[in-house]
Amino acid sequence: MTKSASAFVPSGDRLLTFEVAGAAYALPIAAVLEVVEADRATCVPGLPQDLAAVMNWHGDALPLVASSPLLEGTEPDGTSPVAEDVAADAGGPSILKAQVLVVSDRSIESARLGMPVDRVLGLVDGRAKPNRSQSVVVERRPVDGRVVSVLDPRRLVARAEEIIERAVD
Repeated sequence: MTKSASAFVPSGDRLLTFEVAGAAYALPIAAVLEVVEADRATCVPGLPQDLAAVMNWHGDALPLVASSPLLEGTEPDGTSPVAEDVAADAGGPSILKAQVLVVSDRSIESARLGMPVDRVLGLVDGRAKPNRSQSVVVERRPVDGRVVSVLDPRRLVARAEEIIERAVD
């Protein structure tokens, strides 16, 4: 089932929260074009299949990058959201999670990244703070008794590009 970002809210003053390996994250809703099922991913020759793939998104090739390397170092203790023992038990980070967030860092028509997530939690009010650092995490805030790491879509897309470039070299 595909959900359009416009079906959520027209304003950029809300955040879409989601979960990866038990950790809660959020992106500005304006940066999330769609939430799609992750059943259309295809391996890319030369890239490890557990790191990156590609999927058809409305006729365009959309790069998918595994959540674990994308979110590496985003936890408050500097770790990845996927613990070492969980990754080992699962055979490494999975590119085929239940859902994929289609992320844009430019305009509403320009999909730049598919980010696999375990599940979408919902919308919360609030605008992400401007990112003045090099970190993917803009801020951490409490939401429903959990600490949510708010992500910068531009930094997230840049990190995905770096991950793919390093894997190809």
